[in-house]
Amino acid sequence: MKKQVQTWLKNKKAIVGVGVTAVLILSGVFQHRLNTKSTNISSLQGNLSTCFSRVNQSYTAKVIGDSSSMYLESGFMKTTEECFAETSSQFEEIFSSTAKKMGQALNALVSDVHWFHERVEETTNSFSEQDSEVVLSNLSDRFEKLEMKYDEVDGEVIRKVESISLSISNMTVLLFILSILAPLLLLWDLAERKNLKQRNGLTEKSARDRLASDKAVVHSEVADIIKEALEQNKLVYCSKLFSQYHALNPVKNVEDTVGRIQTISLEAGELSENQIDDIWSQTENDDSLVMNAEGTEVSNDVYDGPVTNLDSTLTTVSTHLSNKLLAEGVVIDLNISENLFVQAEEEAIEQVVYNLIMNAVKNCQVSDASPRIQIEAKKLGDNIFVNIEDSGLGFSKDFLSAANGLGDLDDEMPLSLKISRELVEDFNGSMSFENLYEDKEISGSKVQVVLRSNGEQLKRVASITKGTKREILESMKQQSV
Repeated sequence: MKKQVQTWLKNKKAIVGVGVTAVLILSGVFQHRLNTKSTNISSLQGNLSTCFSRVNQSYTAKVIGDSSSMYLESGFMKTTEECFAETSSQFEEIFSSTAKKMGQALNALVSDVHWFHERVEETTNSFSEQDSEVVLSNLSDRFEKLEMKYDEVDGEVIRKVESISLSISNMTVLLFILSILAPLLLLWDLAERKNLKQRNGLTEKSARDRLASDKAVVHSEVADIIKEALEQNKLVYCSKLFSQYHALNPVKNVEDTVGRIQTISLEAGELSENQIDDIWSQTENDDSLVMNAEGTEVSNDVYDGPVTNLDSTLTTVSTHLSNKLLAEGVVIDLNISENLFVQAEEEAIEQVVYNLIMNAVKNCQVSDASPRIQIEAKKLGDNIFVNIEDSGLGFSKDFLSAANGLGDLDDEMPLSLKISRELVEDFNGSMSFENLYEDKEISGSKVQVVLRSNGEQLKRVASITKGTKREILESMKQQSV
């Protein structure tokens, strides 16, 4: 899981960097709002304390019997009530409807302050007609209730201030982390892009040098350059497709230590003047003699190793495994061309076919689909292709990546497939793996084995004649006559 997260982060670092930057900006805006709200709540707390202190002054003046005190005047007490009204309005602006309990307590406090002031005014006007002790006792009871409600509201405000302070502290830590992470991700992406640009430049230089080279084209070198360019630009599937295409289209390298002489496999008398001009243009820049292909047919690089009848071997192994396949409920279909002879030992081919069929059976056992194996063998050019398809769960992504050179093959490939692959490579063959799809869902797997056919050898040029372009042209015309 950790490796997957690291891989995902590496591939998406630019997007993550932009996302982190956006979160950093939003967090900064949110913290600013929290700071503003904290300041407003502190102001609300101060205003509430000031308003209640005015109520306390009026109550104290009443208790000490200072009837001429300004704190007992109607104007002063009305200003006190207006102070509570402004505080209540300020509370609604700050909290809106998010603190209903505290809002209800504040409204109750404002209402009780109003009734308390009315009671103070009544007792002031009729103080001489009532028992002073009874009046003060009633006022004390009412003021105690006011104090309790004030303490309740003030406690709620304090808890809000502490909660917002904690949020501000957490937001500060988050901003600190994001302010470090965002530049690091963006710098990492910038460094990766710069590194990729340098590697692409080196690959381009390799390709340019290869094009400018006077040496014959080496197919494997060209394939390596193209594959490296695809992989370093993260075109993984294009790289896999090219690897499969390269495996299916092997080309023999042609190297000549004397000069760049094109090998021609044409019958004598079929060389046209344009073709002779091509030969001349290839050698003229090297200041070497023009060579004329006389068309003598000989065999070059004749294979003298063991040869195996592939169609017979496939049929034999399939028949040998028929009882096991029947027991497993696996249906096997054979579509094999006749007279397929490959350059390999019969025992090795049997071992390869056996391992591949058993691997296909194993894949079918863990699938809910109807188990089926299809074997197809046919000749294309100098190669013979053997395709073994099954209706199993298919290969894993890690296995396919490793099989195409993008991972540790020893950790992902089963032992039977390793053995088969090594045997195939021993007689200059190749093996590739892929999944089969149906409605964009994996419907099975396919193993393709490419073997060298033991058919007729290509005709090669056996002798050359030196001469000028005009002499060669005259010679060709005479031969064609």
